[in-house]
Amino acid sequence: MKYAQPKKEISIVLPAHNEALQIEKCVLEVEAAVSSFSKSYEIIVSEDGSTDGTDAIVSKMAKFNPNLVLLHSPSRLGKGKAIKNALSSSKGNVIVFMDVDLATDLECLPQLLQLVTENGGMAIGSRHVEGSCVQRRVSRTLFSLTYNLFVRLLFLDGIHDHQCGFKMMSREVAETVLSISKSDGYFFDTEIIVRCKKLGFPVVEIAVKWSEKRKKGESKVNLLQDAKQIGLDMLAFRLNSSNK
Repeated sequence: MKYAQPKKEISIVLPAHNEALQIEKCVLEVEAAVSSFSKSYEIIVSEDGSTDGTDAIVSKMAKFNPNLVLLHSPSRLGKGKAIKNALSSSKGNVIVFMDVDLATDLECLPQLLQLVTENGGMAIGSRHVEGSCVQRRVSRTLFSLTYNLFVRLLFLDGIHDHQCGFKMMSREVAETVLSISKSDGYFFDTEIIVRCKKLGFPVVEIAVKWSEKRKKGESKVNLLQDAKQIGLDMLAFRLNSSNK
């Protein structure tokens, strides 16, 4: 895949599917945060087959904001593919992606940027390291802890939170790892971390403030249904890695 030449300091990617109720607020908050420490940035909304007008809202905003880019997909491709599509047209030396609900407090952005700029590799928000502050339903916390323990035992990567939707990486890492990643679903986050570690790139976890923004029944993740698919993707990736 051919990538654009980097011309900006940072590209912020927001994968979005049916986020009409909060996409405008999200973009405004992200821009307020990043513009406080960088004058060279872009915000890419990689809209993924929405049926609620998410793309129309962003398109209207982009007409008045040269730092905002809309990528529209008429069909649902999955989070991983939405991020890969954004990378192909992004212009940042550093790439960051985050969930539209902004459950992770944006105050950690400058720290992640400093780490990636100085050390390369990947810096990720973590809800399960010392110093983190998390407000979340008990059932989802237990699921997350169990999942991350299983991944650590399976891949021995030492990472405590693979699924927090707040990750930043150097352009080198983004182009290298995303070009070979296979998952486009919820295993995507875990896969790129494991691949990053296997390739020898540093991965640093940063304690974050994290607050569950979606009410019960609103989450895009179905614990039972998605856990099964994540498990199948994980085992397929493990078996494929073992054969190489």
